[in-house]
Amino acid sequence: MKNAKELMSLTLKIFEMGDVCDVCLGRQFARVIRAADNSERGMKIRAMIAKEGHAQPAGHKDATCPLCENTIAGIAASASNIVKKIKPAGFSTFMIGVRMSDSLVMKEEALWGKTGIKYCEPLKAEIARELGKIIAQKTGKKQDNEHPDIIITFDVHKMAAEIFYNSLFIYGEYKKLARGLPQTSSRQFKDSVEDIIARPLMKAAKAGGHVLHAQGREDRDARCLAWRPFIVEMKQPLKRSLLLRSVESAINKSSKIKVARLRLSTRKKVAELKAQNPFKVYRVVVDFEEPVEKPERLKGIVGAIKQRTPNRILGAKPDKTKHKKVKSIKWKRINTKRYQFDITAESGLYLQELITGDGGRTKPSVSQLLENQAHTKEFDLIGIKKG
Repeated sequence: MKNAKELMSLTLKIFEMGDVCDVCLGRQFARVIRAADNSERGMKIRAMIAKEGHAQPAGHKDATCPLCENTIAGIAASASNIVKKIKPAGFSTFMIGVRMSDSLVMKEEALWGKTGIKYCEPLKAEIARELGKIIAQKTGKKQDNEHPDIIITFDVHKMAAEIFYNSLFIYGEYKKLARGLPQTSSRQFKDSVEDIIARPLMKAAKAGGHVLHAQGREDRDARCLAWRPFIVEMKQPLKRSLLLRSVESAINKSSKIKVARLRLSTRKKVAELKAQNPFKVYRVVVDFEEPVEKPERLKGIVGAIKQRTPNRILGAKPDKTKHKKVKSIKWKRINTKRYQFDITAESGLYLQELITGDGGRTKPSVSQLLENQAHTKEFDLIGIKKG
């Protein structure tokens, strides 16, 4: 501040608003007057004004501050109510957000029109800081504005808070041992890989919902005999400290899937998991309409594969063309019309169409190379390899 005269002038303009509380008075000079907090800063200013003989608002016991409408005076009680609300939740970090009322915003802006904002701290910042300080003291938890476990949004008009519980992420790997089981939840099917994994986690975390993020997906009628990485997202969890070994044991009571290596993860890891593009090893049992001749022609499947969106999902997905790679193929004769193939291919390849050709929408295909219409009897994912 340039000098005491400027402080006097600004303070007298503030006093024109009425019985301003010590905190709101101190806030206007937060950047230039040293003090433990804004309340002490306000008292210092009052003492300086009194020493100079300037008049101050008379004030009375039940006066309402024209700038905060006594919101500041109610912060301690509001913080205690918030602590009661969040105490049952298992969390380590929190963030404070403040939703201001229109009337307080307008009053603050009216004052700034007279005094400027060069030295002040906004009311919103004061409320957020003081709430955070009290909540941290009462709970022993830390504020974290980057990755909080819970977000507390304080509504100044209602003098009440809404609590948002950030998602909890659990990494693991699964094997799917049963056919006819979709990977993700669907109204069409009673159960899914996601549901079987999520049920014990939902109970342990007291969560409100779940989403499975997996590294690719297998067909509903295919088994997944390799360990497929996944991250399950628990939405609105009231508990974050989980006994994951116990959860793992509960999931593995199912005869349909098995899980391993459960551990805590993050939203960032979900994106990393989705970005990976490993090669998959499939074991496919194929029936042919005619006896197979010259199976060595199957070597021509290795390389780039051009695939249009399969007829079986056309409509649900747009008609697009994509290119995927087949890295290798091995075959085993079961009888003249039945073969077993081990195919290593890039993630995202439509495997059934690689076999059938899908009426020419996939080229090359097993049917095309052998000049013999092939039909997939069953297939399994048996390996996941880095590309």
